[in-house]
Amino acid sequence: MKLELKNIKHSAWASEETHCYQASLYVNGKPVAIVSNDGHGGADRDYAHPKIEPHTYRFVMTEVHAYFKSLPNIPSEWCADGLPQKLEYWCAEQIDDWLSARELKKHLKKSYVYHFADGAGMFAHKLRPASTVAVVLNDLPFDEALSIWKETANA
Repeated sequence: MKLELKNIKHSAWASEETHCYQASLYVNGKPVAIVSNDGHGGADRDYAHPKIEPHTYRFVMTEVHAYFKSLPNIPSEWCADGLPQKLEYWCAEQIDDWLSARELKKHLKKSYVYHFADGAGMFAHKLRPASTVAVVLNDLPFDEALSIWKETANA
């Protein structure tokens, strides 16, 4: 099952405990649902996308939820058996990835972003560093640069 979030709208100022967002959920390349959260810590909501029939929406969303139930639990320090995977958790991860990509693109447009080989951290500057002392993210394919960006941000 191929899941994808598109048309993401995120409100940083309204995000308190969770992301305040709205997005279109695509399943196997077709729009199925609009998913959203108010950002106040409550659960995500989903409803039929305007381009899908209500009975098809219910059928596909039942399959989506069954797909997540079939996945192994996520290891957790709070629960010995781990947390069950859910569409809501997946959506939060997708929003995190989207925000990271947006931030990296912003930095890549206005400066050179580089990561020192010795792991000293991530830096941005208007002048290009020597490629022998740092990995310049501007020179890498975007997916590879994003992976280094997220890895360094979480360290």
